[in-house]
Parts: sequence; structure tokens; C-alpha cells
Amino acid sequence: MRVQAYHGGASFEAIGVDLTHLDQAGEVITADVLDAWFDPAPEVLNTLREHLAFLLKSSPPSHAEGFVQELAVRRGIPADSVLPGAGSSSLLFSCLPRLLEPGSAVAVLDPMYSEYEHIAGTLLGCPLLRLALRGEDGFELRTEALIDMVRTQQPQAVLLVNPNNPTGRCWPREEALEFLSAIDRETWVVVDETYLEFAGEGLSLEPEAARRRRLVVVKSMSKVYALSGARVGYMVAHPSVAEELARWLPPWPVGLLSQAAAMEALRHPGYYRRRYEETRMLREEFRSALPSLNPFPSCTNYFLIQPPDPAGLAAHLRERKIFVREFFKGVLTGRFLRITVRSKEENMRMIEAIR
Repeated sequence: MRVQAYHGGASFEAIGVDLTHLDQAGEVITADVLDAWFDPAPEVLNTLREHLAFLLKSSPPSHAEGFVQELAVRRGIPADSVLPGAGSSSLLFSCLPRLLEPGSAVAVLDPMYSEYEHIAGTLLGCPLLRLALRGEDGFELRTEALIDMVRTQQPQAVLLVNPNNPTGRCWPREEALEFLSAIDRETWVVVDETYLEFAGEGLSLEPEAARRRRLVVVKSMSKVYALSGARVGYMVAHPSVAEELARWLPPWPVGLLSQAAAMEALRHPGYYRRRYEETRMLREEFRSALPSLNPFPSCTNYFLIQPPDPAGLAAHLRERKIFVREFFKGVLTGRFLRITVRSKEENMRMIEAIR
């Protein structure tokens, strides 16, 4: 039996993993994964159309140098702090084993994105110290509880997702800085900010990671830039840490087509800012239409609901080619579903099916 992390994506059962019926994708609502409901910026699509043959047949720059430079300029961080990769998961599988000592304890949130538990716990054999996020608190991360846990149990690393997946709650930047100042400077802190742009501007710890020796920020361009299929991500670390980790990254870490899409996307922040604002409005309209299912607060493009019969509701929706995220392991099992915000029309279709 293969040991692999479980993710959503059951919606491809309706589309077909052989990709020979992509014309049917428009009939399926993929609310079980966290992909953007909007398209990439028009300039991204124009670039790909104009140069598609060249981008497909040509080898990319060996270390995505142009992508790294574009990120450095747009994020205001030094280029030697940036590590590019084929999505955040690729970077995590390459880099986390270089940061963590097998068998030594690691702190995680519970619930949290399963990839971290898979790498640290299953693959590296690190005991997991779980900070429970409670439904009665809206799954909010309590900074003082996290500080107390780290001080008393002294894990080698703290792995966090902000905004947290699957809860959708955001950890305020000022509280994150408070936490970093309160713990031992020898403790690794890895913060995954894949969905942060949905929450607002000026929230990222990327500049802090570029100057703090034990802080690493992981970013994906999949969700907030509508590039999930391109698989583009990056990691920000202190230059000395990035230099060490870079030795373990393969050449050509990001395909040429994906580099072109990512760099063009970075050049159009206004377009994406408007899409984030629309996403927040769509989310609140969606949540307000489901009061009986106890929709939880969220700052990103997904939220939790608590229906009386989660498995029954998920099955009912699947019959209508609507896929939502079920949980088969951990504290959310049998109690919650996660729904991704889609377009207004798709959201209305989901609301009608749920009702």
C-alpha cells in the first residue's frame, strides 16, 4: 500500500483523470479543492497564447533566475532569499527533511494541512505536538497557547499554515511577530502563506524570513494567482539558509510555460487585488445563505460548515456533480465539510442543491 498524503480532488472522477473529456469540466463544480474561481490575468493568457509553441518545446532557465528576480522586486526581498519550485509541495518535500532532525518533536496545529504531518510525522518519524484549535472558538489560533506550548515542550520546529487550511482563520501579523519574539531563536518556524493574499495586504512575513535565521515562509502561486495547473511556488529564507537548501533543489525547478505565466501574473497586482475583493464578497454572500449549517468565519476562499449529516450531504451534492471536501481523518471527521468559494453562478447552484 502506498503511503501518500490525502488531498481533495475527487472532482476529477467526474471529469476523467485521462483528460480526454476536459470539455465536461464546465459541468462540474470543484469545491473540494481550493483553486481560484477566477481566471489568470488576461495578460497571462495572452502571453501563453502568443508564445505557446516556444514555451512548450524550449528548456527553461536552469534555476528560474528571471522568476526569482521578479519576485524579489515585487516582494521587496533580496533575490538570494528566494528558492523557486514546482509548487509549494515540491519545495516542502525537498527542504523540510533538510531542516528537521528525524525523531525530534515538531509542533503543528490541529487541524491543519496534512502535508506537514505526512512529511514530519510519517516520513521523518518526528513526534507531533498538536495544538488543538477548538470549534467553540471558531478555530482561532490563540497565540499565548502556542507560545506556552513551545516554551514548555521545546519542539525543534513549529509548522504553521496562515490562513490555516482547512479552517480559513487568519493569524494576525502582529501576533505572529509577538510569537517569534517570545520563543527560543533556535526553534525553526515554517509558515505557509499560500492563501494569505485573500485575507488582505501587508500581512506577509516574507521580509522577516529574509532576515531571521530560523524563519521560513512557503508560498504557492496556485490559488491566489489562479495558476494551480502550472505548479509554481517559492520559499523565502535567510540567505545563508537558502544557500544551503538550494543544493538540494533540482535544476529547472519550474517549467518555462509556468515561469512565463507566473512572472506575467506578478506584473498585474491590480487585477488580482480586484479578484480578492470579489472573492471576499462572494464568500460572505455564500456564508450568509447557509445559516442553518453553521458556516464558520473565514478570511480566505473557503470555509467550514457543520451539517447534521456531512457524509449524506456530500453524497447528495456528488450526484449533482458538486464536490466538497470531506474529512476522513482527524478532529473534523464526520462533523464538518469544507466548501470552496466559486463564481456567483456556481455558488448559487451549490446553495440551491444544499437547500
